[in-house]
Amino acid sequence: AQRFLCGMFNSFVVNYVVRLRVTTHVTTAIVERLAIPREEEAGPVFEEVGSLSRTLSRRDDPALESRLNAIVAKMYQLTEEEFRHVLSTFPLIAKEDRDRTLSEFKHLP
Repeated sequence: AQRFLCGMFNSFVVNYVVRLRVTTHVTTAIVERLAIPREEEAGPVFEEVGSLSRTLSRRDDPALESRLNAIVAKMYQLTEEEFRHVLSTFPLIAKEDRDRTLSEFKHLP
């Protein structure tokens, strides 16, 4: 569960949602109000997000980061256009990384 939460909190989608709510800093109240799916709501991707998070804590792997972010976007049922917008709000992330993430998103069911 902790690995799943780590993966969620380090995703573009959750980062985007937090930035929409933040004025000066992230408070406990903001974190408590985040709509983070529970294990039963996440379904089979719960384990995959946790596993990806664990691997990424040990090594940098842009392909796995893209997969994690794409899975989270699918979990939140974003459309391609919505996810493209979320990615556009991360100008400090290399365009090739954002493009790889969007491509991964498009290939997920």
